[in-house]
Amino acid sequence: MSAMASAPPLMGFQQPPSYEETMPVNPPLTSPMVSVQTIYVQQGVVFGDSPVQTHCPVCTQFVLTRTEHKSGTMTWLSCLALSFFGCIYGCCLIPFCADGLKDVKHYCPNCNNFLGIYKRL
Repeated sequence: MSAMASAPPLMGFQQPPSYEETMPVNPPLTSPMVSVQTIYVQQGVVFGDSPVQTHCPVCTQFVLTRTEHKSGTMTWLSCLALSFFGCIYGCCLIPFCADGLKDVKHYCPNCNNFLGIYKRL
């Protein structure tokens, strides 16, 4: 057995490196990347004709919405109904001046993102 251990290595063949030779002395320290994602769970927001407090998904802020009134189906039907009752001399246009008959669009006051709509009809 000792004769084999002391025999010279064959020409062209090298012995594999030992475990101590291949292991680095100080392995590089790397910290794992941790990403944090915040998820907001809120109840279904019911938009009405007044501003509501909600979470904006774009700017990730809790905001009180900014509202805009736009003419919708209820406005046009009211105008049509008034014209049938004889208000054809301009009185049928009154629903376009009353915010109580218009649809309400809700926007984020920070980023102007559209958040929802309240339709009268």
